[in-house]
Amino acid sequence: MFNYKPLAALVALACAQAALAAEVTRLDEVVVTATRVADKASELPANVTVITAADIASSPARTVQELLSTVAGVHVFNSSGSTTGGAIDLRGFGMTGISNTLILVDGVKQNTNDLAVPNLAGIPLQAIERIEVVRGSGAVAYGGGTTGGVINIITRAGFKDQPSVRASFTAGSHDLKQLDLAVHQASAQVALDAYVQSMTSDNYRDNNAERNDNGGLTATWRHEAGDVRVYARSSNQDLRLAGSRKVNPLTGLDEFGQDTRGTSTPNDYAETRTENYGLQARQELAGGLLYLDVVKRHKSTFSDQSSYLDQRHTDELNSSMRYEREMGSHRLAVGVDGVDGDSDVASGSSLPSPTTRIKQQQLGVFADALLRPFAGSTVNLGLRKQHVDEDVRDLSGFANSYQKQQELNAWQLGVRQVLAQGLDVYARLGQSFRIASADEQAYVTSLLVPQTSHDKELGVAWQQGGNSLRAAYFRSDLRNEIHFNRLTFSNVNLDPTRRQGVELEGKTQLAPQWQLNGNLTWQQAKFRSGVAGGVDLAGNDVPMVPNWLANVGLTWLPQQATRVGLELQYVGKQRLDNDQANQFATRLSAYTLANLKLIHQYSKHVDVSLAVNNVFDKRYASYGIRSGATGSSGQYELYPASGRTMQASLTLSY
Repeated sequence: MFNYKPLAALVALACAQAALAAEVTRLDEVVVTATRVADKASELPANVTVITAADIASSPARTVQELLSTVAGVHVFNSSGSTTGGAIDLRGFGMTGISNTLILVDGVKQNTNDLAVPNLAGIPLQAIERIEVVRGSGAVAYGGGTTGGVINIITRAGFKDQPSVRASFTAGSHDLKQLDLAVHQASAQVALDAYVQSMTSDNYRDNNAERNDNGGLTATWRHEAGDVRVYARSSNQDLRLAGSRKVNPLTGLDEFGQDTRGTSTPNDYAETRTENYGLQARQELAGGLLYLDVVKRHKSTFSDQSSYLDQRHTDELNSSMRYEREMGSHRLAVGVDGVDGDSDVASGSSLPSPTTRIKQQQLGVFADALLRPFAGSTVNLGLRKQHVDEDVRDLSGFANSYQKQQELNAWQLGVRQVLAQGLDVYARLGQSFRIASADEQAYVTSLLVPQTSHDKELGVAWQQGGNSLRAAYFRSDLRNEIHFNRLTFSNVNLDPTRRQGVELEGKTQLAPQWQLNGNLTWQQAKFRSGVAGGVDLAGNDVPMVPNWLANVGLTWLPQQATRVGLELQYVGKQRLDNDQANQFATRLSAYTLANLKLIHQYSKHVDVSLAVNNVFDKRYASYGIRSGATGSSGQYELYPASGRTMQASLTLSY
């Protein structure tokens, strides 16, 4: 059994060395936009992490999900085996993490009106300028689904001094082949950016081959008082589904131990097609800035799992307009946004015409103010009012149809105060909400009530020179949490639940060539009360939420053109999915991974890299589910993660 204490001690060592630093100079101010308004991170009453392009270059991570899994408070698990897959859970929501964490790319929502993991396959790490992680904040700016927080992935686009072409060729284990090509051309007023990506891999498991093809085109027109950007993006994924490996101690069955790579579902597969078209505009107006965003999205999915067919079509229109203005030493933002979505669902042993149609319309207005009453003090006030209109139609004639209109509110009050040069403290209170997705409303006996959460957070941040340390305590008390309860096999509103935890992050420059960073997270997800399937849930753990997460990263620059990155990652034990009753003796085992990356710049135009992930070939599963509904033992199913993999990349830039 892994003892987390040495890893925690290493994190503490990084923080202690930071505390001994003699240099007292503050880093350049970091501006974040994940809160929908460009504010300095040092003024926000929130726990903010910014992953820079240099951090990405040093990291052994191969995908956005792998990169985010090294951030405090982020847990990523994968049941599909996809190279680019992985559900992102921020602050301990387990299976509903993807519905409580908002993912943005250049400020555009990636979460669709279903339970599918946001498809981030088309975002090469080399194309990312930075990633902003703002924990526990975003309900005022964006509405529902942000109780865990907001993650904004910002790509390298827009106006640059020189035209450029960047091509990356990657090959690796399990017959991985990937091409990434990005082209940029700009004049004084117009910029064009285009990219294509194609990836194929057999992946680690049998019947787990994957193909991803992605592309996009963006045109930006800049004028004296603003700019206009239009874009089109498409993403296609074909994935074979290896399924689970079954284990039953009572009968001696152990597919996981005997054949980790095997499959019992040799014919299962899934397809996903996504198209996005959008317009973003910014205009100076009356001493402030006016922003307009319009996104049209179409998504089609199809899966065949053991001859059970599922097909879904989703169309969604998102639009928003907001106005920001500095008023003396203060900043005010007001806005209005709307969502209009339609989803058709068809499922069964054969595919009939759609059996369920879900229509959801939302209209919200919000105001957000950042006040600076004194030097070193900021106060953040925010309020959102949201109207929701839901219509679920059963087209088969075998079930009821439902309609409901509701009014929801979100608010936030936060204060941040500088205590000394480089040392800040903050406190925040707020209310957030989440509306059931079309997937969740499709299979219910009555419409689900929106989930609400009362959120609290306290934090401290210290920064001197190249060293930093952050600590935060958070607690969210939820009512009517939306959850698929496998004890009753239905989507339900839970009785009260709670999320709370402590997040620690530290970074220090050990020497000019050495940098050490680390984080440690303790989190707890509990049912506060309630009964389901005749089982009292009060005090039980929410499944698929590890109590402990920890990461340590070491970067070495032996010479200016060479960078070596080593990462250790620990994920603690967690209850298996479908164990809300907490009766099952077996838990998903803790695991520790080591990842290594070497990158060398041969010239201004040529980079090469070699990455080795899961260096010690650890056999583990990041997701598992119990098969039975009751009892302390019996069958459970594990979804094996990949063993050791290697990949090499060649990048040409002109």
